[in-house]
Amino acid sequence: MTSLPFNIVLDPMLPQWALILAVIAGAAFAILSLLRNWKSGIARAVAIAALLALIAGPMIREAETTPLNDIALILVDESASQSLDGRNRVSEDAAVKLADRIEALGGVETETIRYGGEEETLSVNAVRQAVADTPRQRLGAVFLITDGQAADASDAADGLDTDAPVHILTTGATNESDRKITLVNAPRYGIVRQPVRVTFRIDDLGRDGEALTDARAPMVTLRMDGEEILREAVPVGAEAGFDVPLTRPGQTIIELEVAERSGELTTRNNIAVLPITAVRDRLRVLLISGEPHPGERVWRNLLKSDPAVDLVHFTILRPIDKNDGTPVDELALIPFPQDELFIDKLDEFDLLIFDRYAYRGVLSSFHFDNIARFVDNGGAVLIASGPEYNGSLSLANRRNLSFILPALPAGSAVEEAYRPEVTELGQRHPVTANLPDADIWGRWLRVMPVTQRRGETLMSGPRGAPLLILDRIGEGRVGLFLSDHVWLWARGFDGGGPHAELLRRIAHWLMKEPELEEEALSLREENGDLIVERRSIEEDAPAVALTNPDGETSEVDLRETTPGRFTARITQPPRGLYRAASGELFAIGVIGVEAAPEFQNVISTGSLLGPLAEETGGGVYAVRDGNNASPPDLKRVRGETAPRSGASWAGIAERRAERVETVKDAPLAPALFWLFIIALALLAAWGLEGGRFTRKAQQS
Repeated sequence: MTSLPFNIVLDPMLPQWALILAVIAGAAFAILSLLRNWKSGIARAVAIAALLALIAGPMIREAETTPLNDIALILVDESASQSLDGRNRVSEDAAVKLADRIEALGGVETETIRYGGEEETLSVNAVRQAVADTPRQRLGAVFLITDGQAADASDAADGLDTDAPVHILTTGATNESDRKITLVNAPRYGIVRQPVRVTFRIDDLGRDGEALTDARAPMVTLRMDGEEILREAVPVGAEAGFDVPLTRPGQTIIELEVAERSGELTTRNNIAVLPITAVRDRLRVLLISGEPHPGERVWRNLLKSDPAVDLVHFTILRPIDKNDGTPVDELALIPFPQDELFIDKLDEFDLLIFDRYAYRGVLSSFHFDNIARFVDNGGAVLIASGPEYNGSLSLANRRNLSFILPALPAGSAVEEAYRPEVTELGQRHPVTANLPDADIWGRWLRVMPVTQRRGETLMSGPRGAPLLILDRIGEGRVGLFLSDHVWLWARGFDGGGPHAELLRRIAHWLMKEPELEEEALSLREENGDLIVERRSIEEDAPAVALTNPDGETSEVDLRETTPGRFTARITQPPRGLYRAASGELFAIGVIGVEAAPEFQNVISTGSLLGPLAEETGGGVYAVRDGNNASPPDLKRVRGETAPRSGASWAGIAERRAERVETVKDAPLAPALFWLFIIALALLAAWGLEGGRFTRKAQQS
């Protein structure tokens, strides 16, 4: 049906296109009739109009309607910050009192909607969703009960697709205060041996975010990897900073904690945590080769293939003072810079490798002293030995160096075929754990017998003889490879083996890469659960002290899941920042957002969501009265220009919406009426055209 004004609708006998053609044809015929004879043309036009009315079928439509109540929405913020200082109780009291007052007005229905979040509050989004789900012609008002802190407050100025007033009811106390610490400059990455600058600011805030200056400079505690480094007073409102030394690769966890302010809302924003990952700009490796052998190329190829490695390689075959008539074109073109490498610039290297090197008088006792000092101060040395490790020219016989070696030679090289094996300890150590295809490794043909003094044996040769020993000396590390036949794996002899992966792991462990540390602690989120993982080469792992986001500490027992890995799963933990400690190990983990906006700013305010109320004519009210709520008075308002809020009252727009119950259609006139009009008009036209009415008048 096609609707017309005044509740008249048409029920035509013809399709719409045919009806339009009929109207056009009828209008044309009527115009021609008027031009030909205007008297009879009027009669014919009336007949055409009646015919078209008969075809169009005009109907009178009568509808029965029922008035509908207006709707007032009450949105209650149940976010985490609403749990502070009894705000949730005030919110519930305000919602109940509002609902009662709205019911007392009559003609208004209430709908209460609860929303919130553990990490952030999206109040503007909640209002928009509620408005979109409510019939526009019935929405009278929106009441938003909240502390005023919203992560999407910047969207409040964009307005809503409604002309109903939005009223903001804040639940905070008038005398509330809070202290927070904010990281201003917080770099997440740095370069090893290059300090990074971290800056922060302490703020004391009062009602509506007003800055408070009534407190003395609070104490700030600086911790690195769980260890307290510094405690110092820092002025409120001023930016302060410090340099973080990055002495090793991996993650350094910085914690800043400011002392609690008396009466503040929460201490969760008194702590700032910053994990800084230190990476090496380039891994600098010094490779010193002695007697040429097939494995020399293996080390060089491995190190050169890594784009993160800067390799300096020298081969020393003879003493610098030897004069045996060797042709000049067979000698080095430049003298070996032993003083520059082993005195001036040794500390610039991350790893020093001696590959089948034997003492030939090139390095002095002072150089070996400096190498030992280099290791003790945090450097790394790897000795890949062959037959030269035994005898008077062995590095083990250099008194200045031998004390850092984990094993000393115990005889000449053993020449026999054997398959390298990972020891029981090596199966737990990240350097040798899970090396691929361990059951089908190729054979090696030589091993150096030693007397082990220290260190961890990760691989063994024939009859359990040590093959790979790793050790820690002071702050540094030492590795001892007791065979020069790793190149057999590189050539695929007897099936080969994972030479590249093994050598890479050894080199990276020596250079303290975090993923290869045998003792490590980590926290991570997995499907909403918190996973505590402890990596250790020991048979058992001690319990982990876990600190929850609320500051409570509990002991977590671990169980071994794979060799060297102990884990615990905490199901559905509260969201926030967790700290774990086990001995000297320290780790942090986050469930949800690391620095949740929900607790960054907790002071109640109406200014952030104020534009939402201003745009719609609503008001902003502080409803807290002690531990109860005192919401504004309510009024019904009419008209678009009428005020919708005042200092102590909030308006609900009167919509007067209706629901149609029944609809009745009746013909405007019966078909016989239109036929009678058509006949009468045609008769009149016939009479006028024939002059019959004129002759009768003359005769009379």
